[in-house]
Amino acid sequence: MQPPEDGPGATRGADDGRRFARTPEDFACLVCGATVRGDGYTNHCPACLWSRHVDVNPGDRAAPCRGLMRPIGVEMRARDTVLTHRCESCGHLRRNRTSPADAESALFALAARVADEVSLRGPGGAGLRDTDRGSGAPRRRGRPR
Repeated sequence: MQPPEDGPGATRGADDGRRFARTPEDFACLVCGATVRGDGYTNHCPACLWSRHVDVNPGDRAAPCRGLMRPIGVEMRARDTVLTHRCESCGHLRRNRTSPADAESALFALAARVADEVSLRGPGGAGLRDTDRGSGAPRRRGRPR
């Protein structure tokens, strides 16, 4: 790891050049009202998983938008779980790791909601019932039709 740049806690990632500033802040969730005790890495409410668009780079609080960020996806990987948020005001997308403090019920509810939406729309976003491609089942590989 390289020495901190631009003040305490700021580091530059070796592969992407982005800076991270650890900013411990407590906040009240604007969606569910929960009081959240921030540890410098907290970027969303652990009760409802909503976030706020405040950072350009993690921890810098430089985003002018300040819109609410809806949790729209959850990816469960081998060693961690990643949330995807979309800003309700400007559409900005951001991926963030979850915390052990995050409510498991909220994570599973989000995963179920996403699965339901995908089953209704299909992976490409179009409704399966709105296509003339037959049953909506994926095409088999092999000889072209």
